[in-house]
Amino acid sequence: MGRLDREARNAMAVLLERGHTKSDVARLPGVSEGTVRYHDRRMREGAVDGHSGQQGVAAGYAAAIAHWREFQGAGAVNPAALHAWLVREHGYGGSLRSVQRYWKRTYPGSRHRPPRTLAREYDGTAQHIRDQPNPYFGRSLELTR
Repeated sequence: MGRLDREARNAMAVLLERGHTKSDVARLPGVSEGTVRYHDRRMREGAVDGHSGQQGVAAGYAAAIAHWREFQGAGAVNPAALHAWLVREHGYGGSLRSVQRYWKRTYPGSRHRPPRTLAREYDGTAQHIRDQPNPYFGRSLELTR
């Protein structure tokens, strides 16, 4: 059994507040009654995850990362290039994942939607239709196999 997500824990709390027994609540997500007791106790005590207050290794290089960002322009950022630069220029000993997490927390990007893909079947073969920007007509469709 994997970790219970926040939604499942909140549902447990609501059901327990409404007077349901711990064994009834445990049956819904398919966990043990001990798991329900554990999460109920932690929620009542107001316990927080131990990792939530920690800063990553890359946070110590915030000034260097901001400097690097100034010289990158408005284009897309390559975290692997940033990591390599930090290692080469500043002796950074942290992981690429630490840099990625710091970047995501510090510089949240816009919510980008991937291009829409539709599938149609002609003569038993699937053809994918992608939206392609067309400078003359707005959007055109391109068939690919």
